[in-house]
Amino acid sequence: MKFWTDTEGVWVPLVVTVAVVALLEALVRPRLRQVSLDIMENADLEILKETAKNCWTNMGVTAALILTVDAAMLQADPIEPHFRVAEDDEDDFAFDLEKLQLTLDLLAGISLVYCMWAVIGCVVALMYVEPLSNTDAIKFFVANPASIGTPALSIGFACLYTLVAAGMWVVGSSGVFNAAVYYTFLLVVLLVTIGEARDKAGFDPVAGNSSKSIEWQWVTSEYFATPEKWPWFAAGAKKDAKAQRIYRRMGMAIDHGVAAEEVFWKGSSGSCKCNSGGNTGFLEGVTLIPQLPNLAGLRALTPEA
Repeated sequence: MKFWTDTEGVWVPLVVTVAVVALLEALVRPRLRQVSLDIMENADLEILKETAKNCWTNMGVTAALILTVDAAMLQADPIEPHFRVAEDDEDDFAFDLEKLQLTLDLLAGISLVYCMWAVIGCVVALMYVEPLSNTDAIKFFVANPASIGTPALSIGFACLYTLVAAGMWVVGSSGVFNAAVYYTFLLVVLLVTIGEARDKAGFDPVAGNSSKSIEWQWVTSEYFATPEKWPWFAAGAKKDAKAQRIYRRMGMAIDHGVAAEEVFWKGSSGSCKCNSGGNTGFLEGVTLIPQLPNLAGLRALTPEA
């Protein structure tokens, strides 16, 4: 067969690459639904449709940009070393270079397919959600909980395989030392990125005593006056007047928003005690509709006759 390499042993890294890709799919894909739920957990349902559309648009553009990089890698000239190779090692080096090139092409091709998957998924989701009302869009997400997580995961895999493939180019063109530095830095960035993603997924906008809620509650009036309760990352603000002024301004906005959502029901007579923006009073003859989390303000509807 004309397009079948006869070089002995060249298939080993290709088989290993396919096995690693399949293993990552098997480990991560079952958690895809959880990724989508983490993204939508604290979403404002009143604007969920527009939020999802922005997410799909951004992810589609990002995937398309990465796709161009992968396509360029597949069409680039073969790897050429930028260093000298001893004459006795030229044959072995040519064999290793062939394995690197084929593995690079395989990873770039897999990444390109992931990018195309993400782009098509975003386009299809936008086509079907665009004509829906916001309520029907919520129904769509209930029926398709992985509609945001799928393109996000595809982009993540595409970035990973593109970066690993680029490292193989560094190995063949610049040598082992440069490649070791590259892959070490890549590993550090990968671990930090995973940690940041897990940290953001745990964000808790509900006031309470959880560590994730304290991360933002420290700027509110309840905590701001006691620096010992501030989280570790706010330590630098304790001696920075400008930072304190900015954070306190945001805390006042949070205080106002929380106060605007507080409702204390008084019996079942149709009247209630309402605390909004620090002004307490009674609303007679109206029925207050409890708000979904993160919705600012109160909605009052007159009772049906």
